[in-house]
Amino acid sequence: MTRQSAPTTRRSVLRLSGAVLAATSLAGCSGLTSWDDEGKRTRTTTENEPTTTRSEPIDADQVSLRKRGQIRPSPGSPPGGGYSETEVRDDGRYAILGTKWGTSGSYLVDVSDPTAPEQVHHLDNPDAAPNLDVKFGHRTGLYYRAIERTWPGNFEVVDYGHSAGSPSDPTVVGSVDEGKSHNLTPHPTEPVLYTVNYDLETNGFDAYDLSDPTAPRKTGQYGPQGACHDVNVDPDREVLCAAFQGGEYIGFVLYDVSAPRQPTEIGRFDYDERTQYDQVEIGEEAFGRAHHGHFDPRRDLLYLGDERVKGSPGGKHVFDVGWRDGSLSDPVPVGFTLSPNAQRMNPDDTAAYFDWTGHHFAVVPLQDATLLAAGDWHEGVVLYDVTDPTNPHPVDRYQTDDGTESLTPNDTVSRFGEPPMAWRADYHGSDDRRLVVASDSFTGLYTFELTSGSA
Repeated sequence: MTRQSAPTTRRSVLRLSGAVLAATSLAGCSGLTSWDDEGKRTRTTTENEPTTTRSEPIDADQVSLRKRGQIRPSPGSPPGGGYSETEVRDDGRYAILGTKWGTSGSYLVDVSDPTAPEQVHHLDNPDAAPNLDVKFGHRTGLYYRAIERTWPGNFEVVDYGHSAGSPSDPTVVGSVDEGKSHNLTPHPTEPVLYTVNYDLETNGFDAYDLSDPTAPRKTGQYGPQGACHDVNVDPDREVLCAAFQGGEYIGFVLYDVSAPRQPTEIGRFDYDERTQYDQVEIGEEAFGRAHHGHFDPRRDLLYLGDERVKGSPGGKHVFDVGWRDGSLSDPVPVGFTLSPNAQRMNPDDTAAYFDWTGHHFAVVPLQDATLLAAGDWHEGVVLYDVTDPTNPHPVDRYQTDDGTESLTPNDTVSRFGEPPMAWRADYHGSDDRRLVVASDSFTGLYTFELTSGSA
């Protein structure tokens, strides 16, 4: 089945979104930014408009995405899409970009000038395997990349300036062949890597000691049996969140990682004991296929996203893990939201898979406001206001389908219909800029600046 054109679909949905969401548990969504008949934002920021300084108060509902740049990296010409995970380095100079559908390897992109992102390298591998997840290590000059499940190998350590390589001439210095990782997460301050076992027959995730990046050493396997999808670490609390999508356990488990190589379970939240998505109307709080979570850096809250392939779309939850009545050992759900145009995804149409479910996001702390920047598939990049944890709601959105007219997508990514198909958004904040970097599986890497009006 051919998907309807994106602008037509959005036009009808956006006109109804305020009324529909107001009738659900998503209180506060009536304040969404409006879009025109082509599906673009109407609350725009001009190139010459100054951004709010950090001393000015922030009205989260007025924060918006201003596009600064875009690049479609390619090992050759023309680029055919197939992009996946992205991450910004802690200093904001580089972004890394992975691959998934119909392409392979990893890209390093210079984003020091967000208006002109520049490809620094493309590093392929001998098996032409996709490297779905890519993450920077805490030691400058190293990054890690997972090898997709149907290709040989588990993950690799890439040196792009640590000792053996350089940004323009990287080299693989370490690898692990045993097992299979869907996603991987370095500890933010220690030479430890956590890799998920996205497999129903294994336990959740593995821990590796990377003190010597040329010789990764496995220190253990942790978690209940089932498909662990992702893990994330809060270095200040010394806590890890592991999200499980299928198998014997669905939900998330929290671990004490004060000893990073030997995680110890603190608590868990079992989705099987909660209302499922197919039991409620779209917009009502439900649970299923836990995808990944991030801790709020300033408040005792956990943001946990669900991802569903078809049927009712998965949303984003806010959990109290110490904010009021909850704790790390007994998390309490306090908020829930869906993407702006959430609607049922046709289970009989491959091109509709994933369209309106949530995907990878980052926490954006802005003075007394807190937002999430998300790559939410067919929505594009979405900003959510989570300042009030009990009332999370979307406030802005950018449709990442720029340059579609000049795009010739490869056959594999084409199965998912038309762009936008935003994979992830990441955030880098400093005294002089608020940078969001996002990836779209069709149209490449985007850079945005967050702008805001005064309260």
